[in-house]
Amino acid sequence: MAKTGSAGAVRVGVFAAVALVGAAAIGWWVLGDARQAGENTEAAAAVPPALPAGRLQVLNESFGGWTYLAIDEIRRDGDRAAAPILTVGRTVTGVEGGAFRVTRPTVDCAAGRVFDAATGVFDAKGKLVSAVAGYAPRHGRVAEPADYQVPALCQGRKGRIVAGLDVAQREAQEPPEAVIAADPDDADPHAAAWLCAAAARGAWRPQAPEDCARAIRLAPADHAIRIDRGYMFVKIGRNAEARTDFARVLADDPKSAPALYGVSLLAALRGDEDASRRDRGAALDLDEDVPNWVARTYKIQMSQAYRVR
Repeated sequence: MAKTGSAGAVRVGVFAAVALVGAAAIGWWVLGDARQAGENTEAAAAVPPALPAGRLQVLNESFGGWTYLAIDEIRRDGDRAAAPILTVGRTVTGVEGGAFRVTRPTVDCAAGRVFDAATGVFDAKGKLVSAVAGYAPRHGRVAEPADYQVPALCQGRKGRIVAGLDVAQREAQEPPEAVIAADPDDADPHAAAWLCAAAARGAWRPQAPEDCARAIRLAPADHAIRIDRGYMFVKIGRNAEARTDFARVLADDPKSAPALYGVSLLAALRGDEDASRRDRGAALDLDEDVPNWVARTYKIQMSQAYRVR
């Protein structure tokens, strides 16, 4: 009996020791994550994320907003990659009360895990209105379908590229009343281009052609404005002027899929099916989704024949 009691005591002691070691390990893990969260909080307060300054790849379009990857700011370290992710709200207050949200998570491509980072929310003029720390456990979290950046960063998935933040705002966000009611002599090219983009996408107003003309006078090198105006002209039957806009874009950028596709539509409208097929094929070589993007963006109805080679 004495031996049995002794063995039981040993077993209890071993179990207690294991439990203490386990508790210590769990405590170390929790404290480590808590400490990391604290460091993230301090970093968010000290250096809030900035709005991206370069080119943006479209990752997702949804009713709540569009998501972009800042491709000029991708940083890689072995299997890991990080880049700013920009969300543009449908309205200037559509993303947590702001116009834009930016975060810069890190993706471990080999492990399929994401390490969240601080998030900043900005108003329509680019002023930071709030910053929130991102809690990243030591081993990150499993990548989810809503982590649209993972296929782009890890598998090289391609997507449409826009020139920068202003173009992203014009294509994804409705212009606010302050922009709509602005002085028509205002020398802000972005405001005029925003109104032009809205008109091309269906928010028509009689002043739209002049909005576009003013935007181009103020920013003649902005190809996105000419693309918008070109498709607006297609919709209202001013085909010669549309052709001029698309030709101007192609003179500077022969690989502009939207401009090539616009040329193909104009050829179809004048009955030249061979030219339409040739130019459409050239556009599809550059971007397989360009017909669907044009139809969706500019609300142009077209048969399936004009969406394929």
